Amino acid sequence: MMIILIFTAPLIVVRRAKMVNQAFTVDLKKPLVFQVGHLGEAYEEWVHQPIVTNETPRFFENNLLEFLTRTAWWVIPLIWLPVACWFVSLSVEVGLPPHNLAASVVAGVFVWTLLEYSLHRFLFHIKPRGYWGNTFHYLMHGCHHKHPMDGLRLVFPPAAAAILAVPLWNLVKLLASESYSPALFGGGLLGYVIYDCTHYYLHHGKPLKGVTHGLKRYHMNHHYRIQDKGFGITSPFWDTIFGTKMVAQGFTVDLDKPLVFQVGHLGESYQEWVHQPIVSKEGPRFFESDFWEFLTRNEWWVIPLIWLPVVCWFLSRSIVLGHTVPEVALMTAFGILIWTLLEYTLHRFLFHIKTKSYWGNTLHYLLHGCHHKHPMDGLRLVFPPTATAILLFPFWNLIKVFSTPSTTPGLFAGGLLGYVMYDVTHYYLHHGQPTSEVPKNLKKYHLNHHFRVQTKGFGITSSLWDKVFGTLPPSKPAEKSR
Repeated sequence: MMIILIFTAPLIVVRRAKMVNQAFTVDLKKPLVFQVGHLGEAYEEWVHQPIVTNETPRFFENNLLEFLTRTAWWVIPLIWLPVACWFVSLSVEVGLPPHNLAASVVAGVFVWTLLEYSLHRFLFHIKPRGYWGNTFHYLMHGCHHKHPMDGLRLVFPPAAAAILAVPLWNLVKLLASESYSPALFGGGLLGYVIYDCTHYYLHHGKPLKGVTHGLKRYHMNHHYRIQDKGFGITSPFWDTIFGTKMVAQGFTVDLDKPLVFQVGHLGESYQEWVHQPIVSKEGPRFFESDFWEFLTRNEWWVIPLIWLPVVCWFLSRSIVLGHTVPEVALMTAFGILIWTLLEYTLHRFLFHIKTKSYWGNTLHYLLHGCHHKHPMDGLRLVFPPTATAILLFPFWNLIKVFSTPSTTPGLFAGGLLGYVMYDVTHYYLHHGQPTSEVPKNLKKYHLNHHFRVQTKGFGITSSLWDKVFGTLPPSKPAEKSR
């Protein structure tokens, strides 16, 4: 009979979980843990309707289990700081140099911040299903969202932390050497202590200004406004990286401030904003740093001044390697043709990629969005030589794969000459006043891309590839496409 009870008890509980009134109501005066599972699909809504009081609700009838769920904040540093120091001392004993020791501890703290973000986003905010899903979620994190000011359930119980620390320690040992792993793990433990103490302070401390005030406001927004954003506790760093950073609703870009690190906050409205051009020859500021700002500004004449001598040198290499001038001219022409295809492909598939995350918007704005927002900014119409030089290395190596040693320089020179022609032409189409038919048509064609149909007309030096791939803009301004 006892054996039958042991095996059938869980089934009875599950059946009881299912056979409850659909309009189940949690009784806050009774232990909560085994009630919340009955809420079913209503649990998500219920758990995110916070009860803002310092009172601690009861979780279990059993006093031992209830005791294990309550932890004062100061217990965390009291227990875990000595443990972290002990692990660091193990690395000292095996002779890890002081600078490597410090770097390992800092690396451990940094890795913890990623783990903190990942756990909070992908585990603590998982969408539970069923009786036991709701129950476990409530124990793990839901209780904190329901009772955010419960000071005895803000930090992780040491007993549970100790159980989880064992597999994490084994993982660190697997990935790092014997001398580094204790310091890394000790750094991770230190990061955890900082996290738990910071978390408590953000709920119960009263910072007046500065970093902690900003962190408190950020975390309170996560609780009371947007629960599916703002997963960082000690820092919004990983939220920024992975596009889950919270910003004020209806964010507005301040054009009097550096733009680059603002535009990411526009989210899904970035695409509309960036295609509403500001037609002025005055260029906006991108960065606070004068050095980075300098790198984003280039006069058009810098491009031929730097790259035409490089083109000539590469052409001379093919001649030195035995090719005649007509042969080199043919290579150059073919290189230019290949460039026009690359120009079209980059413009269509990279420069006009759709973005909505913080870093996606930021990188797109730097890459091409700034040009659509400020199409007459004459200092950001050509590609910065520093960036070009970096990109040339993989292109040179790619050409070497597909051609012979003697033809590679000529083909590469042709492609580079095509790029110079493209950048100079692009500048002229925006700031020149053409009188002859071909450049007038090119200018009209390109400005049509800017101000009427941004999803067509990707060719700059020619409309050839637009014709080949069917991206010619319509002849009549019947519709405005963005």
